[in-house]
Amino acid sequence: MHTTFVNLLVLALAGAAGAAFAWPMKHFRGWRWEHVWIGQALTCNLAFPLLTLALLWPLFRGFVAEVPAGRFALTVLLGMAWGLGGIGYGLCLTLLGLSFTYSVVFSVTTIFGALLPMWIGLRARPAHPLSFSLGLGLCIAGITVIARAAARREAEASGLSPRSEALAIPVPTISYGTSLLIAVLAGLFSAAMGLALVINEDLVNHLIQGGISPALAPLIVWAPLGLGSALVALGFGFWCVRRSASMRCFYRSHASRNWSLVCLMGMLGFGVLLLYGLGSTASGHPSRNVSWAVYMTVFILAGNAIGVLTREWEHCSARTYLQLAAGIALLMGAIGSLAVS
Repeated sequence: MHTTFVNLLVLALAGAAGAAFAWPMKHFRGWRWEHVWIGQALTCNLAFPLLTLALLWPLFRGFVAEVPAGRFALTVLLGMAWGLGGIGYGLCLTLLGLSFTYSVVFSVTTIFGALLPMWIGLRARPAHPLSFSLGLGLCIAGITVIARAAARREAEASGLSPRSEALAIPVPTISYGTSLLIAVLAGLFSAAMGLALVINEDLVNHLIQGGISPALAPLIVWAPLGLGSALVALGFGFWCVRRSASMRCFYRSHASRNWSLVCLMGMLGFGVLLLYGLGSTASGHPSRNVSWAVYMTVFILAGNAIGVLTREWEHCSARTYLQLAAGIALLMGAIGSLAVS
């Protein structure tokens, strides 16, 4: 029981770290959105996982030699899809705010993360189809309610107070509906991360059985996944930097402050991977469904808490707050229902 509790606590910490990952984006100075996204790709997706793997290479060398090259190539491709989802997620953080983005993007990810492995035959159909269908229905309902709450927030806050300075983004002014579509697509592509874990579950288990720590064994997945994500993020980011002719401010504008924040984002993002890997694979770990449910529950709750604390929902009516709370409750019910299915 004690071991299970520790694993659940680790998964909850992973969710809290994931929710905190984007908080530094509100505190950059003199950078555009693309500068931030290049920086986090360099730290979170490349430097930290590859450096850790390089330092521990003697532990992994024998196992890596046994893995077909095609397996790594597929993981890199899934990482590229994950990178596309990350770009949409990063844009939505600026376009729609933390609360909305966390709720919608990662609820969509939860839906497709549950469906994709079954559709392609990697996972058996749920033992409790009714609970599974209820979970998906509650998830869609929760997304709809929170989307309507966010629309009310925009209408109520319009003209009441000046907006805080936001990152300049590399897309023209777009409508709320288009922003919502980007959020849904970001959630869809972000499900590639979970799919990569399912595909490589046997490989991770093989490393754990071979004596590698459950916290480190998933590096065999994180490293190529991060490489694929970084290829997309860096390609898009540097293309945007070239268009905005802003390369100089990338390395000169408030350098110590901005690069410290980027490193913090990298540590939080990489910490999520290590914590989730440990909590979901260590001795006494809960089932995969429960592990994911605990992680996502804390992620969404913490993300919305951060959104409220950073005053994204300032000047909203009681009705809007109730709508937000109802949407979050529906999402929690959805994740719990999926966990027991």
